[in-house]
Amino acid sequence: MATELDDYAIHQIVENMELVEGRNPRWVDELWFHIGTTDGSLSVAGHMGVYPPTATMDAAASVAYGGKQYDVRFGRRVDGDRDRREVGGISADIVDAFRSWRFKLEPAEGQAVSFDLEFTSDLQPMEVAGPVQHRRDGRQVIWDLYQYAQAGSASGSVTIEGETIAVEGAVGVRERSWGVRPVFGQIPHLGRPPSSIGSRSFWLASSAGDLSGWVWRIEGDRAGNPGGLGDDTGRTRLDGCMVGAHGEGEPTRFTDADLDLQYEMDGKRLRGGSVTLHDWDGGAHELSLKPLTTIYAKGLGYGHPDFRHIEYKDGVAQAETHDTTDAATIGQLLDNDSGHINPFAIEHFCEVTAGERTAYGVVRLSI
Repeated sequence: MATELDDYAIHQIVENMELVEGRNPRWVDELWFHIGTTDGSLSVAGHMGVYPPTATMDAAASVAYGGKQYDVRFGRRVDGDRDRREVGGISADIVDAFRSWRFKLEPAEGQAVSFDLEFTSDLQPMEVAGPVQHRRDGRQVIWDLYQYAQAGSASGSVTIEGETIAVEGAVGVRERSWGVRPVFGQIPHLGRPPSSIGSRSFWLASSAGDLSGWVWRIEGDRAGNPGGLGDDTGRTRLDGCMVGAHGEGEPTRFTDADLDLQYEMDGKRLRGGSVTLHDWDGGAHELSLKPLTTIYAKGLGYGHPDFRHIEYKDGVAQAETHDTTDAATIGQLLDNDSGHINPFAIEHFCEVTAGERTAYGVVRLSI
């Protein structure tokens, strides 16, 4: 059935705007952001996804502050309005495409947090060189995703348990992706992932003044030089680039990343370390990482047992508060028994040192 969106000249397949190419049940169109203060006192992360095959849309937000993580999650039915970036109390509005977004969480009874934040960027988005692809399950495409990330700054306010905190000079990263995502276990009877898809993932985006960089490295089960994100042979897969301001030349692409990372005793949380990025021109860029704040991505629905991305969940509204100084609580937040193999289980807002330049950004890990 046609919807109001079908009145616009934006179609790319011979179907109405309610449907997507291939009708794969894993098809998603989503956004994510993470904003942190450079003093390490506060981080705010958010996710919003629309899933046309299941006629659902969900959104979640997590706030890390004062030794606690506050999570809220909502779901709604999509009925001809997938362009409405609003789910429950969460909204994400484009103020100026590629330059300014506004992320809001409205206050509500029984909910400890709310926020109103504006993300702005003078820097180019950092796009994948080609779609992330994996076609090895023998029947369906299980991963075919296009993605870009963008770094910038943020300002606004966050209210936590009645205390309003002004946010100025914070650093933010946002991501947009769409296509087929490797979700297993959340949709019945879709089976388990092949081993060649990889099991450990490192994602980093950061900015320093007039430059930003991004890299995504997925460890495979075969030795050898890394392949691109479209390689489904089981080799380590990698993509990334470095960009300047809008309109200032082509990106410098990365070909490899050497990781020397140290973890906490649970082996999943980053303690620190270094990354050396190699570019197509033979250059090497050495970065030192220092985590400042941590958000456990289960709060955003990645691997959460009662809030599964893609599944239909009209009218769902959830709020939780976790004591992140407690080891048992951290263990529960890091545990993933949902079958969803692509959660970034943990997000660290980091200080990133490159020579004499200090940057800030986000590391996302799945281990």
